[in-house]
Amino acid sequence: MEISLFDPSRDLVRLEAYLRELFCVKHTASSWLPERLHDLLYRVGAQEKDEGRVCSADYIYLWEENGRIIACLLPDGENIYISIRDGYEHVFPFMTEFSEKHCLPLFTQAADGSVKIWLAVSDDLPGARNALEGAGYQVYAEKEYMNCLAPSKADVSAVLPDGYKLLYGEEYPDEVKKWSALRLGFHPDWEAPDYTACMNPYRARKNSSMYPDCFECLIVDEKAEGGNNVCSYCFVYVDRPTGTALIEPVSTREKYRHKGLGTAMIHGAVRRCKELGIEKCYVDSFGSRKDFYASAGFSVESSISFWYKMLHTDARNDKA
Repeated sequence: MEISLFDPSRDLVRLEAYLRELFCVKHTASSWLPERLHDLLYRVGAQEKDEGRVCSADYIYLWEENGRIIACLLPDGENIYISIRDGYEHVFPFMTEFSEKHCLPLFTQAADGSVKIWLAVSDDLPGARNALEGAGYQVYAEKEYMNCLAPSKADVSAVLPDGYKLLYGEEYPDEVKKWSALRLGFHPDWEAPDYTACMNPYRARKNSSMYPDCFECLIVDEKAEGGNNVCSYCFVYVDRPTGTALIEPVSTREKYRHKGLGTAMIHGAVRRCKELGIEKCYVDSFGSRKDFYASAGFSVESSISFWYKMLHTDARNDKA
């Protein structure tokens, strides 16, 4: 069995094929989607570089047997997702140990040299819980959920209050206003900055091979005078080979919440997916967002638990 550091120029197509194959076997997103890989490589990667953080994509590792990918580590900002092909669950304990030795630069080191490492593991991975508990890991109370909806079976309509309008990305060309509206949804205290210097994550997505099939959906306030009139925004990754779409990220600005705009926008995105012949739309949720997506018609398909362990080390290890 061979372990190698992911090289996009050499391994991207192979890793996409691995993720697609796992999806087609399981018919769930419990082993990541190719869309999420692209979001990590392009949007998240550009944002991490802009903010001077360690780039998660630099710590993707592949496990191979006879030239075939059988498992991988997929770091995503604050945790490391472990993906394993059916029949190879026995490599899981070794993968956790490998993460502790080679992925510590992804996590904040305390003054005493200790590091809290976080692993994200699908709840349907056989034997994972026992292995993690045996290795000294503890489980976090909150889970992440993959929620799905079949557009062909969904009766969705983008119902909006008077004065608001749903648009798709090509109908609203101002990229800065769209991207700043997304960021303001997560950071409402940033209401007045100039976002022209923060556009790299937005524009980096255009390097994705999926980009021609992807689209944006947004809600605008037609009554707003001047400034930014974008209320809600989402980006939809589309993977034609699997017939799936990942709606990520999703955000509504604080002053526009509790008006039904977020639900209307999600329904607008699903409606476009239905027109494109997409079989499954996915959103991931954490905390109260699970209830929001449930109210929009999504159901939980799978769940992921977060496991953490405090490692006491005097220095971080570099990549192999």
